[in-house]
Amino acid sequence: MTRSRGHKRSEHDSAKSKASLPQDRRRLDPASGACCALRGWRLWCLRTVTALASSGVFLFLLEGGLWLSGIGYPTTFFVKSEQEGVLTTNLYFGWHYQQETLTTPQPCLLPVTKPPEAIRVFVLGESAAMGTPDPSFGFIRILEIMLRQYFPDRRLEVVNAAMRGINSHVLVDISRECAGLNPDLVVIYMGNNEACGLYAPTTRTAFLGRHSALIPMFQRVKQARIGQLIRRTLGDRPAVFEESRQTQTAESLEKHLTVPDGPDRQVVCRNFRDNLRKICEYCLQSGASVVVSTVASNLRDCPPLGSLHNPDLTDLERKKQWDVLFRRGVEAEGRGDTAEAIGYYRKAASVDDHYAELHFRLARCCLAAGDMDAAKRHFLDARDWDALQFRTDSRLNEIIRQVVTEHRGQRICLVDAEKALALSPHCPNGIMGGELFYEHVHLRFDGDYELARAILPAAVAALERDRGLAPAASAQVPTREQCARTLAFTAWDEVNTAAAMADLTAKPPFTRQLDHAARQARTQKGIKSVMDHVDEKFISDVTRAYREAIEANPQDWPLRYNLGALLHQLGRHEEAARELDYVVQTLPHVPQYRILLAYALGKSGRWDQAILQCQEALRRDRHNKQASEALAWARRRGR
Repeated sequence: MTRSRGHKRSEHDSAKSKASLPQDRRRLDPASGACCALRGWRLWCLRTVTALASSGVFLFLLEGGLWLSGIGYPTTFFVKSEQEGVLTTNLYFGWHYQQETLTTPQPCLLPVTKPPEAIRVFVLGESAAMGTPDPSFGFIRILEIMLRQYFPDRRLEVVNAAMRGINSHVLVDISRECAGLNPDLVVIYMGNNEACGLYAPTTRTAFLGRHSALIPMFQRVKQARIGQLIRRTLGDRPAVFEESRQTQTAESLEKHLTVPDGPDRQVVCRNFRDNLRKICEYCLQSGASVVVSTVASNLRDCPPLGSLHNPDLTDLERKKQWDVLFRRGVEAEGRGDTAEAIGYYRKAASVDDHYAELHFRLARCCLAAGDMDAAKRHFLDARDWDALQFRTDSRLNEIIRQVVTEHRGQRICLVDAEKALALSPHCPNGIMGGELFYEHVHLRFDGDYELARAILPAAVAALERDRGLAPAASAQVPTREQCARTLAFTAWDEVNTAAAMADLTAKPPFTRQLDHAARQARTQKGIKSVMDHVDEKFISDVTRAYREAIEANPQDWPLRYNLGALLHQLGRHEEAARELDYVVQTLPHVPQYRILLAYALGKSGRWDQAILQCQEALRRDRHNKQASEALAWARRRGR
């Protein structure tokens, strides 16, 4: 009986348990929306957070794996050199900005820890500041010579932190790095690439220029190793961009024309102002003194690169009237009747004064007529109305003045290079031209000397006021000839730099300019007149000038590189190899120096050594096309 009752209770309990099981399962079943603790939007939040966390962990691990595997390239402006405790500039810095530039910074060697007796100076800017076509003769090098005269007992570290093709968006990043390296003085000379460089209107990245708050995030993504890998996979490599840039024509540049008083240029001005403020604040927060300069440009001998009519000129009759007046002015100017030409040009300007070429033509007619004030005014208008703006215009120079004024009372001062160069002996009419410039903004040696001389007093005063560094009582500004002798800027270098710039101006956008063919012909004639007189005495004088400069400053590697390149051109390959070997030993990471050494070694019969230099260049940069070509040449010729 007892066993029967127990058995019945067990069956009853079992039945009860089975009856309650579906309810328990529903309570624990995640798929049940009515009874589950996580349901609806909470469940989707959990799933989203889990997915994001998983993706974040994956990306973090992938980024670390790529970095450890050596895939990708460094993106900082300064990187460790092969000397312990010494930095150098990053040859790959421009790659993540490659939509706009493929150039590299000027190599340097800078101790991480500044020596106690050193004066450390950084110069920020674009190609005009860096020195184009040859940084070894730019204003930075001349300024260094001048500062050595004033502080002869100090170790002077003047770093060329400028770079071709960049603009203020890039210089913000460079200035942040410079500020972290204990600078005493920062010199800023920038503004030429704002309307045509990175994030400028009509470029592929114009959207970010209009929404500049997104730029830092965009840059971080591009700089990441994952971002680099994706870009290279999609074909966005320096070599690909170089090919597209080489096929650029005058017609393709039409899409880059912008109305100077339109909203796009307002965005350019806003971004330039914001970026210049950031640069100044980074430098001031580091404790450095800051010298900011306005930017000079060629007014008299550089016609506008592009001209557009006022968009409001929609009346066809008035447009036709302007065309007739402008054409008659051109005809009168061609006959040499400047008075009549001025009359027609002014009438055309009363219809539409936006057309940059009109102002340039009117300016040179006023100059011929002796009306200097009107000529200068219209030359400035021609620059400011240029629809392809590769020069710092009046608005940007005024922003420079305003930003310095905003920081009044701090360790910052203004140098008005635009006015200083106009007052130099090379500008008798106060209008800057071909005596100082090769083309639109790049300075000849005389122009670089005048710019350095304009900046020098502010630099010396800042170091004395803010650092307590008393200049030598007997210090005098070195003459142009003394600077040229120290840098070995010879007649050979003068014609070489002129020829390099003639090659540049033979291509778009310069081919668009008024009277381009005539200017090119004059330049080529000047180059030929020098080359026709190159003889043994000429070569002897040049090489002697280099030897004397090197003897005075044997550790100046640019001097040795320039001499090595000259000797290589002259076919004196053994001598060239000795000079270039010193440069490679000093800067072993720079491929182009090693490649030139390889050619010199090969042509002097040392093919095995030439091959080794090419292989070493490729070991450091396996994608270097020039190194691959040099290696193939050395192997073929050395058989």
